[in-house]
Formats: sequence, C-alpha cells, structure tokens
Amino acid sequence: PPNIDDSLSSSDVIVREGSNQTLTCKATGFPTPSVKWKRDDNSKITINKTLEVVEWEGEKLELTKISRLAMGAYLCIASNGVPPSVSKRIKVSVDFPPMLWIPHQLVGAPITYSVTLECFTEAHPSSLNYWTRADGQMIHESKKFHAENIIGNPTYKTHMKLTINNIQHNDNGTYKCVAKNPRGETDGSIRLYSK
Repeated sequence: PPNIDDSLSSSDVIVREGSNQTLTCKATGFPTPSVKWKRDDNSKITINKTLEVVEWEGEKLELTKISRLAMGAYLCIASNGVPPSVSKRIKVSVDFPPMLWIPHQLVGAPITYSVTLECFTEAHPSSLNYWTRADGQMIHESKKFHAENIIGNPTYKTHMKLTINNIQHNDNGTYKCVAKNPRGETDGSIRLYSK
C-alpha cells in the first residue's frame, strides 16, 4: 500500500486572507501512488478566481488569493491500487481583521420599553467583542444592559446583541459595537432615540 511521507508533506497552516499557499503531499509506494485532494466536508476547493473543483489531482494543491471560505480541513488521499488508500488531514486557518455589519443604524423605542441593538461581525482569529457609549466608555452588564455574543456558522461569524431595559431619555444617543483581534479592530455606531 502507499505511504504518505509526513516530513515532506504540509502540516497545518495559518495564512492571511488574500495570500497564496501551496499544500504538498508526498506519497511513496509501488506502484507509484496517485495523490488527490478534497475538502473534509466535500465542499468545493477554490483554486483561483475562475476554478472551483471537488477534487484536485497531484502532489501539490496551489491555492491563490485565499478567502475565508477556504478555511477548513483538506484531505490528501494517496492510492496505487494496492489497498488500503491512505490519507492525511491538513487544516488551513485563514486570518483576517474584523468586519462589521449593522442591520439598523437608527433604532427607536418608547420610554420604559426594552430595545435590542445588533451588530454582525466576522473575524479570525476570534475577536474580542464589546459595546461602548459614544464617549468610548465600556458598557458593563447590569439591570439596564445585557450583552450577548452568539457564535455563528462558520464560527468566525458572531452576532452581537445589546439589550437596553427600561429606556429613559438619558439612554438616547450613540452606542458602538467594537470588534478587535490581532489583525485589527473596527467599530460601528447605532443611534438610539426614545419616542
């Protein structure tokens, strides 16, 4: 049966989004094995802007301008007609600075009611997520404020929620959601007004 030479093959990698990465899988055996690549979850491999494949033949898998969608595990499978086939799992992590989307930048609610502000973030590695007032003062958990971060699918997505209870006029103004990771930081503003 074939054998994959670990010392001459790629191990897990961390790459920056937009960069290129070559994964190598060196197999030996008699007859000479063929090597093919696929993704662990059977989704398509993006080779470049115009080429997506379910399987890729060859010792080298060259990924260009990697996007966050390429994150995950890749399998190289070596076979030569002498069972069993052997495989090696290589994890590709893609790092990028945080990004934010805010569905509603202006939120209104009646006095004494509760309201929830929302931000959606993407970051890898995971970001530190928190809320501040306009002056940069961090918002802490209390009867008044409840913050929660819901991890999405894929896990680099987070849904940030800030619930403000028993709204009073002095709660009006700008709230910021902030996301920071080693690659950078970003924030977004939501304005609250009471009616």
